[in-house]
Amino acid sequence: MKKLLVVLLSLFVVLTVAACTKAPAEEPKGEVEEGTGVYTIYNMTGYDVTELYLYEVGSEDKGENLVAEKALAPEKVKTLEYTAASDAKLVLEFTTEEGTRSFDTLSIEVAPISLLSVDAAAGATNIKFEKGQGTGVYTVTNATGGVVSEIYMYPEGSEDKGQNWAGEAGLADGETVVVTIDGVLGLNHIFEFVDATGEARNFPTLHIEVASFDLLSVDAAAGATNIKFGY
Repeated sequence: MKKLLVVLLSLFVVLTVAACTKAPAEEPKGEVEEGTGVYTIYNMTGYDVTELYLYEVGSEDKGENLVAEKALAPEKVKTLEYTAASDAKLVLEFTTEEGTRSFDTLSIEVAPISLLSVDAAAGATNIKFEKGQGTGVYTVTNATGGVVSEIYMYPEGSEDKGQNWAGEAGLADGETVVVTIDGVLGLNHIFEFVDATGEARNFPTLHIEVASFDLLSVDAAAGATNIKFGY
């Protein structure tokens, strides 16, 4: 009987110790914080970008070719978005006539990215975190029926309109002037002119590009637009 009591007592002690030394329950893991990267891509390679991918480092799936429907032409702009863990690293991969190149340490962020040619990259990196710059060339013909005294071209939001391209004498009806301006690709630029009535009118959504258009009279514009794109 004594032996049985000792055995039972020993078993009780063992069970008590085991209960006291039981491993604590794991705390539930918190949710992974996500973020969305927004990248404004400027094609500064001088060639069409025929393939463009954005995917996480280590992924075997690149996803869809983001320019499959239409290649990204030189000096054109495309905005990409990618949602992932806020600390994720992404690969930006692009293909031109010069081959396929990539940048594989892109963070989840909001950033402008210029894709570079092989020569411009000089082996250091294939991109630059900067907005693409270009030169807009606009062949403008006065079709208002009178003298246009003022012509300006300037970035949206700018307080400086720059030079008056109509010149001191103004631009006579039927005459043409070539307006050139350097600026950020993809950014809206405002084309403004003052016709013979003294009324200032504008076209607010021009980009840095090569284009030709006529300036219209109020009657010809009919409230729809103040210019007409031509050849």
